[in-house]
Amino acid sequence: MTPLKSHQHISIRGDKQTITEDFKPVHKRTRAGSNGKNIMCPRCGHIHRVNNFSWQELQCPKCTLWVTKYEWLVDQLDTWKTPR
Repeated sequence: MTPLKSHQHISIRGDKQTITEDFKPVHKRTRAGSNGKNIMCPRCGHIHRVNNFSWQELQCPKCTLWVTKYEWLVDQLDTWKTPR
């Protein structure tokens, strides 16, 4: 199975489109902030929360594979501006 490069879920009702999920790869300037960030495993799609990005590799709790930091996908909608 090839790893995910990005993930987006769009909900459409009538003429209105709403993006409900938007995950893009972690980059060197990615920060978790005070509330942490949701990240998605590129292998199995499992989502979990991290409080910092001071790691090189992380093991997915679902598929138990070790994935390097820059292969993980981070939630673009999970910001202090977007209430959850």
